Amino acid sequence: MARLLGFLALAWSGEAWEARSACDRQDEPSESSFLQHGLRLEDSHLAATEAVTSPEVKTFSLFVKFHKVAGSTWRDYVDTMTGQNRFCSGNCGNPAWPCEQDGTRTALEHQPCRAETIAAFCHTRPTTCTFHGSLGVMYQATLDQNLTVANYSDLAGVQNLWPDSKRFQLYWRVEWARAWLPMNMLYLQNKRILVTTILRDPVEKIRSYYYYRNFEGNHTTFLAFLEFRRDYVAGNWTMEGFEAQKHMPKPAETFSILNRSCCEYETWLGQGSVDKAKITLSTQFDLVGITERMNESLVSLGKLYGLTAEEIGRVGRSIPKDKDNSDEKLDWTDEEKSLATYIATNSLKVYDFGNELFVRQYLALFNSEENMKKAVARFEAVNPPS
Repeated sequence: MARLLGFLALAWSGEAWEARSACDRQDEPSESSFLQHGLRLEDSHLAATEAVTSPEVKTFSLFVKFHKVAGSTWRDYVDTMTGQNRFCSGNCGNPAWPCEQDGTRTALEHQPCRAETIAAFCHTRPTTCTFHGSLGVMYQATLDQNLTVANYSDLAGVQNLWPDSKRFQLYWRVEWARAWLPMNMLYLQNKRILVTTILRDPVEKIRSYYYYRNFEGNHTTFLAFLEFRRDYVAGNWTMEGFEAQKHMPKPAETFSILNRSCCEYETWLGQGSVDKAKITLSTQFDLVGITERMNESLVSLGKLYGLTAEEIGRVGRSIPKDKDNSDEKLDWTDEEKSLATYIATNSLKVYDFGNELFVRQYLALFNSEENMKKAVARFEAVNPPS
């Protein structure tokens, strides 16, 4: 019950969503439609290249941006490839959403993501959503939905990816996402939706989250940070403990922030369920990148958007490379690592599945491991690691 309260605190205010979604009102797609979509994935370079180079085909992009996963780098690549400025791609139809999740913030911290600040500099209708509001889109779209799977016995298979029209119907449930989604999916051959994300080892993600912009970070306060989150995921937390941690370095002012710091994957992808998070990844995402395999992930992202390894390498040369906060982090102690691993138990299951899915996706994109490695080599020749 205590853990449930934490998830209930994520609920959005406003009118309740219709119990019967547009997705539910449609006949389920036949198995052949999933197969056709899977076959299209396996020939995705041709399809993607045609989509990017043809003026008749318009791409709408959703990048589900988790925290401390190198998401800013991934976002920069998507924004550059799609030609969207950060104000348009960060709008997501509800530009105040990130601040609403944070709760209490100082005026200086609050200013950069005020709704009017973002909206004022987007003078065209957005076609992408690449900032943290994307988490809200995916959460709300999949909330209380039974996501059908083409082949449960092969959950990581690319044949499970929903067709664009079916995903469009699902995301259209989120009223504020309609600001960047296509107005309709008529003439489907002229529109496509690409959904991507990137996942990081959640144990390391916890440490990175704690030390990011935390000038008071040390082993003592990090241990206290971990101990409360251990109690939270175990269901042993109290409101007194929740209020007490607000006065510590790197506090969680809201349950949304608390879930961000311990169990973000299963929260936003599965409403707390690991199994549903896996199904969401399987059915909704064209590509799940992996932070620890960044260059492989980036060449796969470029391939999805119709770019060669050399072209995505040239994009990368324009992307800042100084976003790593490794220098700010203290080395793990054994006790810290053990606690963080326990806290991340469920997130690790989602992450491990994401790794499996990534392999299947890049094999569909490149047809072989060898082709993918050659693409990485060409990418790095143009954009050498710093």
